[in-house]
This record gives sequence, C-alpha cells and structure tokens, in this order.
Amino acid sequence: MTRPERLLPADAMTQETVSFAAAADEGAVAGQPGRLRMVGATGAEPAGAGVVPAPGTEPGPGTEAEPGDVPEPEPGDVPEFPATPPQDAQPQDPQPQDPQPQDAQPQDAQRPTQIVEATLTFSVHGRFRLPAMAGDATGVAQAMPRPSGTVRTSYVDSSDLRLARSGVSLVHRAGPGRAGPTEDKATPAEPPGWVLSLPAFPDPSEMNVLSAPGGVAAVPATLRELVTSWLRGAPLEVVATLRTVRAGIALLGGSGETLAELCDETVSVLDGRNVLARFRELHLRSERLTPAGLDEIVRRLSEAGAVEGEFLPRLVRALGTRALAPADVPKPSPVGTGDPAGGAVSAAVRRSVRRLQHADSAVRLRLPDGVHQMRVACRRLRSDLRTFGPLVQREWADGLRTELSWLAESLGAARDIEVLRDRFRQDADASAAYDPLPLDPAALARIDSLLAAQEVRALRAADVALRSQRYLDLLDALVSAAREPQLSAAAAEPCSAALPPLVSTAWGRLGKHARRLRPDGADETWHSARIVAKRARYAAEAVAPVLGRRARRMAHVATSVQEVLGEHQDAAIAAQTVHDLARAHPRDGALALVAGRLVERERGRVAASRAAFPRLWREAARARGAWRR
Repeated sequence: MTRPERLLPADAMTQETVSFAAAADEGAVAGQPGRLRMVGATGAEPAGAGVVPAPGTEPGPGTEAEPGDVPEPEPGDVPEFPATPPQDAQPQDPQPQDPQPQDAQPQDAQRPTQIVEATLTFSVHGRFRLPAMAGDATGVAQAMPRPSGTVRTSYVDSSDLRLARSGVSLVHRAGPGRAGPTEDKATPAEPPGWVLSLPAFPDPSEMNVLSAPGGVAAVPATLRELVTSWLRGAPLEVVATLRTVRAGIALLGGSGETLAELCDETVSVLDGRNVLARFRELHLRSERLTPAGLDEIVRRLSEAGAVEGEFLPRLVRALGTRALAPADVPKPSPVGTGDPAGGAVSAAVRRSVRRLQHADSAVRLRLPDGVHQMRVACRRLRSDLRTFGPLVQREWADGLRTELSWLAESLGAARDIEVLRDRFRQDADASAAYDPLPLDPAALARIDSLLAAQEVRALRAADVALRSQRYLDLLDALVSAAREPQLSAAAAEPCSAALPPLVSTAWGRLGKHARRLRPDGADETWHSARIVAKRARYAAEAVAPVLGRRARRMAHVATSVQEVLGEHQDAAIAAQTVHDLARAHPRDGALALVAGRLVERERGRVAASRAAFPRLWREAARARGAWRR
C-alpha cells in the first residue's frame, strides 16, 4: 500500500508495503518458499532468489565450462520463446450447439472459476529451452513476448553485512535501455534508482519497500538514515554487483487477458569486469491461471529441465553463507524454568532492542504509533534492567538506564501531543454526533492547529536526538547488551528460583503506592502509582515466557491497573494543556469557551478513574495472593 503522505519529502522517496514473497525478490529475506501468494507489488527489481549451489551456476573465469553452464549472453541477445503453440495445440473452433434454456445450464456453470495468484521460481541450466505453454490443458491461448534488456544491480551494505544479516537490503538499479522481440529499437533508458527493503512496522512479517532516484555513487540521505538502527554509523560500500539479462513473455487467455507472466533471467555476479559466477532462473507469476492450468505449466517446465524449489536471495548467492550469519541482535532464545536466569535477562533485552530497531525507521517515516513504540521499547528495557537488578552488574545497568531515559525523554513531547490531538479529535467527533450543544468546530480546529505546530517542533527535536552521536553510541551499547549482558553471579541460579521473587518485589512497590492513593490526592501521586504499575506489568511480562500462566495472569491484572491509571494521567495532562492554550490566547473567546468545556470533561475523566481504581486494586491484590501461594 503506497502511503506518500507518511514519507519524508526528501529525495522524492516512494514507499510500498509488500509481502515477503515480493521482498525476497530484492534479496532481503532468505529461505522463502517458491510458491507464495502475492500480497503487494513493488517497483523493486523482480529477482527471485536461487539456491546455493544451484543447477546452472557457471564457474568463475579461468575454469573450463561444463555442459549445462550458462553461456554469456551477447548484447541484445535474449532467450528464445515459442510465441505461438505447436500446430496440434492450436485452439479449435467451437462446434455449433443447440442453445439450452437458461434453467437447463450445467450446474458447474453457476460456480465461479477458481484462480491462483502465486509466484514460482525455477532454476534452469544454460541450454534450457522453454516448452510450449499454449493448449487446452493450460488454458493459455498465446505466448506474447515482452520487452527485454539488461539491469545492473549494486547491493550496498557495511563490510560485515549488518543490513543483509538483519533482513534489510539497499540496492541500486540501472538499466541502459531495453530491446525485445516486439521492438525494432531500444526504448529510452530507465533512470537509475535506489530501493530499500526493510521489515515493516509494526508487523515485521511484511516488508516496507521504498525507492528514491539517484546514481550509485551516493546513497540518498533519506534512505541512509532509515537504516541507522542497523548500521550504527558503519560506512556503506558496494558489496556485490549483479548483471541480469532479462526476457519475458505474457501468457494470454482466449480474450487477450493476461493469465501469467514468465520471466527468464541470466544473472552474472561481477567483480569489476570479471564474471565470478553465472546462473539462470525462471520466474512465473500467476495472475489468473486455474489450479489445473498452473500445475500443467509447472509439469511442462519440469519436464524441460526446470527445477522448482526454495531458493536463497541473490545476495547470498553472490556473497556466500556470511550473508546468512545471525543478525547483530539475535532473536530471543527459548528459556525453561530449569535454565539459568541469565537466559531470561538476555531474552528480555533482545526483545526490546529489536523492537527499538524496527521503531526507529517508523519514527523517521512519521508512521502512526512509531514514536509510541520506540518510547515503549526504551521504557520497557529500563524497567527490565531494574526488575533484573539482582541478576546484572549494577553499574552497567545504571549506565544503560540513564541513556535510555534520555532517549525516551527526547521522544516524550512528540508522543504526548500525539495522544492529546487524538483525544480532542475523538471529543470533537462525539460532540458532533451526540452533544445537544456541540463544541465549536472552528475553535477545535484552532486548538488542533496549535497542537500540530507543537508536534512539529517536538518531532524535529526527536530527529536531532536520533541523528546524534550519543544515539549511535547508545545503539552500540544496546547491541552489546543484547549479545552478552553483564550478569551477576545470581544469574546462574535456575529461573524457577530466581525469577518469582523479582516479580514479587515489583508488586510490593506497587502495593505501597496504591495504599497512598486518595480520591482527593494530587495528580502527581496518582502518576507515580501509574509508573510503578507499569513496572509491575513489565516485570510479569518479562518472566511470562519462562514461568507461564501465573505470570501472564499477573501481567493481565497489572495491565488493567495501569490502564485506569494511564487514563487518569492522560486526562490530567489534557486538561492542563488545553487550559494553558486558553490562557495563552486570552482574546479568543470561542477558544476559551471550548477549552473550558474540554477541561471540565477531562477532569471528569480524572474523577472517574479515581473512582474505578479501588475495585481494580482489590482484584490485583487477590491475584498477588495467588502468586504468593
């Protein structure tokens, strides 16, 4: 889904969100299956990945070519395709039939035709020839050649492949023009451009694909910033260059509609002017083929020598297995109750650091909830380091908590304003729908405009923090923490013994704050209780993957407590903010009137939260008692 309004305007960048099926074509993801349903499309180079080693891979220069090696294609030379089916496969003229009454039509005619949307990749040898595709069995009436040509792709990464190992790819594409069987001369050259594929936010099972114009000599600043959390200041360089000679055909139905696209690509891995390796692939994208038609085409390709399977990205074929090495921030490993408690610390740290890495680009792209999730990652990790205090080196943990606090505060103003604007928009919608005396929409618009200006300034301040050396140093420290946290001797104890007391301690602090709360107490006292409730929730969630249902129950109860205290805090901030806006504009009577009504509503929500808290706390106390038992 293209969302240009969410993108930074620099470098004329564009964005699409696609499935791993499409992202794998750019080499971003390893080990994806050959048959995948297409969820999205991208302007990125459609280059399905191959296997290592793959049939048809040519040895480097200086070695003697064996039968089946891929010959070096000459300029303008493209693989041959039979444009029409053999004589015996030509569609026959239908025989005249007596018309049937409408109610006598076969039952199958009432059913919609089932079609398949899929992308398949095949490895083929150098002398492979495409079989006939047309015929009744495939449903294809004609194979129509498409324009073809050559594309040069440069993969850019750090020398230790920090992007590739994290599932991120940054490539530059350039094509000198295309000449195909249906054209008398080359079409104009495609402008060179950059394509960045990175895990989507908030769902990393998809990919964000962004593009920007420019030459290979300089990566656009916008794209370079978007990979900051993975690069951490490491310089970029071209790590692999591929030349792809591409030819394609469209498989058409009887009415001329496109049923599928088939692309034949010969890929050369280059080192300067030398060819290090060469391989050939077919990519079949089914758009409207029936299941039987697709199976028949696959059968014909297989009989001709094509090998379908699960393939690795081209970058892996070019660079070898080091492109498949673990990311700098490994995925959390499963931890059992009998394992050392240090494993639970490592898993918690890794979850939060990976969350922060993914949220970084979302903040820079101004995606919804990006600032919130990055701030949550900071706060959760700070809380985990506090919860696991007895299991880690104190000085090390305190240093990380200080820097994480700085980053969270850098994002705090932008997040607070985002919440306020959303609350006031909801109030405006509700007022317009249900209020006998609706809030003045013009005054509400002025309030939103004032808050929007504050949000812009707050986001610029956040950008300054994210571009600072201090942030890069923090990223390095977080990666080191995720790889190998500095543990104390107590971390060697089994999780079953070491973790439950940590949760009990966090809940003990919450109990002390909860008992101090009074209906007429200061907002700050209630806010302090909210902070401690969040820490208790994070503590239970941090150990839940190890301790299971009891910890998840504690986390659920803590979430309920935190939510009512969070609503209290948001309402209190909203009331104070709109009050301050009215005082700053004393001559705007309409704004002052609306502000007064909003203040009254928000303070009513404060009172409602305070009234709801005792019942929630009684439930929490019962859950704590069950935890102790």
